[in-house]
Amino acid sequence: MMNRETTRAPRAEVAARATAALEAAAVRAARSLEQHASDYELSDAKLEVLAVLGQCESQCCCLYELGDELQVTRPNVTKLVDGLERCGMVERVRHPTDGRMVQARLTAAGAALAEQALPGRSTSMQAYWDALEEDEIETLTRLLERLADPESAKA
Repeated sequence: MMNRETTRAPRAEVAARATAALEAAAVRAARSLEQHASDYELSDAKLEVLAVLGQCESQCCCLYELGDELQVTRPNVTKLVDGLERCGMVERVRHPTDGRMVQARLTAAGAALAEQALPGRSTSMQAYWDALEEDEIETLTRLLERLADPESAKA
């Protein structure tokens, strides 16, 4: 009789398959989001900037806070804001109480584009998840959250 240990693939092999599947799923999702954003002549990262600014008080946020929220480096957030500023979607403004800091503020054009584009972004991702049952999505979410924050799994 075969025991359970001899019928399972080695952990390293399973981990390699999981890594490949995670990467493939991430690439598929990213391509879907990029395709949707390109319909509005933006990258998905720029569309995310508009989404974050749209949820900020006064539709305005310091660049460093924007970078933290988007989990991108300062040079990357600067590049994203530069591109959005060139096409009139955001503008840079001085911080109201600290003149050394710069904020990005959503313009009327940026708010209008976000209002038009963001619902389709959600629809695009919903279609992505239609391949799984609700309980599968919940299980996958819990597992990914554990991977994203291993310290919380120890608590």
